[in-house]
Amino acid sequence: MNFKRKIAAIATAAVCSLSALSLSLVNLNKDNVYAAGISGKTAFEITEQMTIGWNLGNTLDCANTGSTYSTAPMLAVTKWGNPEPTQELFDAVKAAGFNTVRIPTTWYEHIQKNSSGDWEISPDWLDYVKMTVDFAYNNDMFVILNVHHEDWVNVSQFTDETKAAAAEKLEDIWTQVAEKFKDYDQRLIFEGMNEPRQTYDPAVEWGEGDAYSWQYINDLNAIFVDVVRGQGSAANSERVLMLPGYVASSSATTVRQIAIPEGSGNVALSVHAYLPYFFTMATDSYANHEYKADGSSASGWGGNYRDEINTFFNNMNTIQKEKNAPVIIGEFSASDFNNTESRINWAKDYLGAAENAKIPCVLWDNNAVYTEGAAESGENHGYINRKNNMWYENSAPVIETMMQTVGVTNYSIPVYTAQDFSWDNMKVGSDWVEIYKSTEGQKTLGAGDEPFEWGNVGFSGFNSYLNENYKFVVFADSSKAPALTLQNTNTTDSWNVVSDNGKSTQDYVYYYSYEDMKAIVESNGDSIGNTTNMYVSARGAVVTVYGVYAVPVNSQPVTTEPVTTEPVTTETQPTETTVTTTEEPTETTTQQTTVSEEPSTEASTQEATAPSTELGEPTMYGDVNLDDEVTLADIAMLTKYVASSELYPLKDSTAAANADVDHDGYISSGDAQKMIEFVLKVIRTFD
Repeated sequence: MNFKRKIAAIATAAVCSLSALSLSLVNLNKDNVYAAGISGKTAFEITEQMTIGWNLGNTLDCANTGSTYSTAPMLAVTKWGNPEPTQELFDAVKAAGFNTVRIPTTWYEHIQKNSSGDWEISPDWLDYVKMTVDFAYNNDMFVILNVHHEDWVNVSQFTDETKAAAAEKLEDIWTQVAEKFKDYDQRLIFEGMNEPRQTYDPAVEWGEGDAYSWQYINDLNAIFVDVVRGQGSAANSERVLMLPGYVASSSATTVRQIAIPEGSGNVALSVHAYLPYFFTMATDSYANHEYKADGSSASGWGGNYRDEINTFFNNMNTIQKEKNAPVIIGEFSASDFNNTESRINWAKDYLGAAENAKIPCVLWDNNAVYTEGAAESGENHGYINRKNNMWYENSAPVIETMMQTVGVTNYSIPVYTAQDFSWDNMKVGSDWVEIYKSTEGQKTLGAGDEPFEWGNVGFSGFNSYLNENYKFVVFADSSKAPALTLQNTNTTDSWNVVSDNGKSTQDYVYYYSYEDMKAIVESNGDSIGNTTNMYVSARGAVVTVYGVYAVPVNSQPVTTEPVTTEPVTTETQPTETTVTTTEEPTETTTQQTTVSEEPSTEASTQEATAPSTELGEPTMYGDVNLDDEVTLADIAMLTKYVASSELYPLKDSTAAANADVDHDGYISSGDAQKMIEFVLKVIRTFD
């Protein structure tokens, strides 16, 4: 089933149950702030509008992957197991309440020396970065673009020689980026480097830095500022530029050492703060993953969690006043240790303190999630499932708390709940060739944020199908797409890691094309005909492998649609949260949680129709709240009205006319269904 149609069907089923609203939309007292057409603002005025942000982690920042100047961007960005970014993903992030997106981007694998001796960015890569920026820009969001995971920024030890080499690449990269985006207004923010550090010793790598390293980074920051300001466009002259300290440390000592170049204009201090560390990431004996609502929780060292958060933000607020430059928390998160209630309590304290200090925070999301039975990981920072653009069950309540804490008015957080794998629910074509199949599944060992800490599942019998007439389909359970890894005869170290093509929206199903396999092998200087072994490999997340099939490229699609059961509704008393769960046995189960003032306690599976309403002249079909646009907020208003026109009346006859999008003279859940399809871009008009 097309996933957009599936979401619409689920939402419609929820609409039909009068005890629940179709989407998680909450109206508070503070309006969302959008960034369209910004110019002439100070850095503080910009950060005041950056309500809360989200990171597109482990995607454009894939590094150490073997990608080169000529590697197709699609192959590069999927190397760590995440799908390509899409407009739909950014739409879902925006709908959830975020108005800022940070796009971590790695450049060193996509540059080469040109005939002039300059480091030239691959035009295809630069265009791909622009496309991704535009996904957020199209939604009137603030965008932070940086250089990330660079092998010339993070080196074994800082020396004058490494600084000179870094300065050369920094200048060349930012010269081209500044030119590419020269006309983008103040919605676009540049961040010069990500966590610059020395890697030879963990104590040094993650420490506060020293006088030499502070000066080293300040010198590179100054080059970055000069390059962007020197490009010459009006937009680049006023653009906010983020300057990190050593490793973007949250230490007040380190942040105070960030030097602001003279005449630099709008700058901000770039800080990363996964605090308190022994709650958010640590897995040692001093870790404590419980965060009590009363603020009494502490680490094994005895440090009080709430006090640590408050001290940090008080320090940052003092520093931003001292330096007359705002602080931006470019990364923050709490790893999922299956401790949702504690993460909710943490989010309230963390973002509450950030709000008091007027410091915007950008949530790190690498799409890695808690897996029952797997070893504890401090890198489970997965919030949105990028395969279907719905929010993970353990993280959706945390996101909702974040929005409430920062005062976002309208948000939609559809919750993703995966059904357990069953072959009964999988669609396998009659001409598919079974290479490997398991009922229980075989689990790999990959976990954490390091994409190549993977185990693998090997199988034989694939060679006859490794040609242009076949593609491969893998059935597996993982939050990140597993790789199909080919090992060749030339050397035992010849590992050719092939990414899922991201075309499947069905749970547990991943596709790998022969063209991608051939391209990867040949980019490593080998021939696909030399392949001796094939594996399914984990990348940054535990994988359970159930099956591998060779599929003829001209195979007809499996058209059997799953049977949809009637919605199961949990009834609650008024003023409580209502949860509607719709099960689709052959794909996924989704639930959507809605906060309502007085939900109806009567359940129905019939189409809901509001009492006859006088319809005026429509001004814009779908614009139920009369704000001149059609959004999820209109769907929520219509759904409430259908549930109870007395409790939730429409504003006037014009609003009623706008709600009748199916033009039948009545306002019903059928109108809501059509509006959902319109918002999801399944349909383009209400004709």
